[in-house]
Amino acid sequence: MTLFLRSTGALRWWLTVHGKGGKQRLVPATREMMMELSRYRQHLGLSALPSPNENTALVLPIGATASNERAETCAPLTRAAFHTIVKGVFAGAATRLRQRDDAAGSRADLLEKAYAHWLRHSAGSHMADQKIDLRMVRDNLGHASLTTTSIYLHVDDDRRHQETEEKHRVDW
Repeated sequence: MTLFLRSTGALRWWLTVHGKGGKQRLVPATREMMMELSRYRQHLGLSALPSPNENTALVLPIGATASNERAETCAPLTRAAFHTIVKGVFAGAATRLRQRDDAAGSRADLLEKAYAHWLRHSAGSHMADQKIDLRMVRDNLGHASLTTTSIYLHVDDDRRHQETEEKHRVDW
């Protein structure tokens, strides 16, 4: 997956995501994400925000900076490198969880099995849990069908019953 940013001129930034099968989609870049991206870019010696028509990859290979090579021509972080970094973060979190809580072994074991694609599932579940319109979640994840996106719905049975009771009425 290669990520690039573009601005629509209305203080709205979009990620152009090149995913599986060469499919391309636009994903909204939130203000929170843009703040973190700005911090990352400044750490690399780049301007806080991309300039118009800049083609710098969103995430550069480890060790790349604006000072040691031209960031605009630098290839993005590879999928394998990203996977390795994410696995390392999950492993570190599992280690710290075990150190902090002896009873958390099974949760730590689960963290050690985590991989980069789990982040995608977490994002989809979080968007659905926050009641973002499922069509928007579908578009953000690049699914062709709402059926695929619906796996991210984790509706609590009590809430489902209550909302059905309140909103699906004949009102006699």
